[in-house]
Amino acid sequence: MKKIVFILLILPLISLGQQASLKGAWGLENSFGQTVLLITDQVFSLTQYNFIDKKFISCEGGTWRSDGNNIWLAYDWSSKDTSKVGKEIKVSVALSSGQLNFGLLNLPLKKLDQGTPGALQGEWIISGNYTNDVVSKRPSPFYPRRTMKILTGNHFQWIAFNVKTKEFFGTGGGTYTTSADGKYVETIEFFTKAASSIGKSVEFTYTFKDGDWRHKGQKSTGGPMDECWTPRKFYIKN
Repeated sequence: MKKIVFILLILPLISLGQQASLKGAWGLENSFGQTVLLITDQVFSLTQYNFIDKKFISCEGGTWRSDGNNIWLAYDWSSKDTSKVGKEIKVSVALSSGQLNFGLLNLPLKKLDQGTPGALQGEWIISGNYTNDVVSKRPSPFYPRRTMKILTGNHFQWIAFNVKTKEFFGTGGGTYTTSADGKYVETIEFFTKAASSIGKSVEFTYTFKDGDWRHKGQKSTGGPMDECWTPRKFYIKN
């Protein structure tokens, strides 16, 4: 049977006391496949793909703002409908009995993140690259084109898009682990650029300097990479 996966990344603000419980990965698996909801502080992303066939279907998302028991989702990208970019929709949310009810879905979701959260949990923007251990920062990594990486306790996703032209350039994601000795391992479940990478586990090293994350290793498709990622909040003006 084919496995079809949907991913959402949002933070519904139900109450101050429930925010910590909402963060992480949530999911639902049935005869049609799997639905996964990844929750970060500011960003949401909905992705659909077929894991068995290694086929990407769609991805859309952006930022959120709270309104009592509802949230407003503002779209920054959409691979299938660029008319959504720049628009907001209102969605109801509710957390009860360890399950999350999300207004766009008919069935409740269960928590997927297990164990200790990874050290890289949060929202990141790629801001530069290293050459011979020296970083070269990009002049404008946040606007209009940006590559963002979002990580819950154990799940990750990156998305590349342009908020001005509404172009969508690609995405990839899955699960990850970090260890105290600086190892970061990604297990890829979807990848728009190379279906051959799906199912692979790729090991990197990670270090921090002045708040930045240095992401170093070999790409899943082969060849070296040595990237600099900066927390997304550093680029937010308001």
